[in-house]
Amino acid sequence: MTVTSSSSIRPTRDDGAWTLSKGDAMRLPIGPGPRELRVLEGRVWITQQGALQLPSDDYWLEAGDALDLPSGTELVVEAWPSARFQLLVTPASCPATRARRGLTLSSFGQRLATA
Repeated sequence: MTVTSSSSIRPTRDDGAWTLSKGDAMRLPIGPGPRELRVLEGRVWITQQGALQLPSDDYWLEAGDALDLPSGTELVVEAWPSARFQLLVTPASCPATRARRGLTLSSFGQRLATA
C-alpha cells in the first residue's frame, strides 16, 4: 500500500467529500474532537494506528457505512478500487454546541437554585 501525496486526493465542492482513486491512500489524523467517517461511494480499507500493547485495527467500509473515530486517532484510508467519503464533525465536538449546552445547563441550574 502506498500513501499518495495530498495533491492526488481531492475534496469535491458539492458535499465536502474526499475522492480516492484506485490505489490511492491517505494518512488521516483525527481531532480535535471525535469525528465520523461516512462512505458515500465505493469501498475503503481503514487501518487505525495501534501500539505495542494494542495492535492496529482494520475496517472495511462500503457505501452507506460509517465509523465513529475518537479524537487523537490516526488512520490510513485506502480506496478499493475507488471511493468517496466524508469526515464529519460530531455535534459533541462542535464548540458552538458545547457553548450552547453549557449556557443551557447553567441557566437551568440557576433557575433551580432560585426556585
